Amino acid sequence: MTSEESAQSFGGPWTQDKLRILGEYLAIYTTALNQQGFVLHYVDAFAGSGAVDTRADLEGRELLSGSPQLALSVTDKPFDHLVFIDSDASNAESLQRLIVDRAETHRAESVHADANDYIPWFCAQLEPFDRAVVFLDPFGTQVEWSTVEAIARSRKCDAWILFPVSTVRRLLPRKGVVRSPGNEARLTSVFGDDSWRRLQRPAQQQRLDLFGDGPDLETASGIDEIVDAYMTRLRSVFAGVASNPKVLQNSNNAALYVLMFAASNPRGANLAIRLADHILTRW
Repeated sequence: MTSEESAQSFGGPWTQDKLRILGEYLAIYTTALNQQGFVLHYVDAFAGSGAVDTRADLEGRELLSGSPQLALSVTDKPFDHLVFIDSDASNAESLQRLIVDRAETHRAESVHADANDYIPWFCAQLEPFDRAVVFLDPFGTQVEWSTVEAIARSRKCDAWILFPVSTVRRLLPRKGVVRSPGNEARLTSVFGDDSWRRLQRPAQQQRLDLFGDGPDLETASGIDEIVDAYMTRLRSVFAGVASNPKVLQNSNNAALYVLMFAASNPRGANLAIRLADHILTRW
């Protein structure tokens, strides 16, 4: 099967922005750590098939190198070890074929697993001179807070996190409280606690319900408060968080995702954050 045949149909122009930001960071990251004696790892938590068919225009397909191929293409100082994770068996097979093609130049592995199970285990195995970049790129709310917290706790990982602000916004009703136990559980899994409930605030025209239990609630109207709430959670566990997250929009200018960066190593966080902020601002 060719890379074109195995490519996932997903995304649009915003996908290109996401990949360009990641690719630029990876190239500078390995160069910066080239002479410091670290063993460098790259972990792609939702690696897909390795290529992305964005269908960016009406006349045909635009086939992009996916994040695994970007990581494999870093040449100044290649990563010492690359891990591509996907829960879909066919994607894992495609990634394995990609790895075989680069076997002479890269130590890489395709892992068929749930990233929320694998990444905490991986982080716990890191040695003192290991350093890693972890890319969390879900389609929706698959990234559990426990996974994010494990990355922060490692003190050895930088994390690029694609936060699904559109999906989170849909889980919060415009009026009233979240009444679906499933939606409550998803939001708590994403935020790690019930801090998301503060995104529901008293309506401007408050009125008591029939039983006098309290005011109506409405959800924060824009994405800014949702993004700020998640970034506050990131700051509570990471040594540093980039202050300029990138909002990724569809062709109708609706926010779909927000690309965030966080660094877990206290000694290297300032440099990593300055680098990530610079790249995010440029795009």
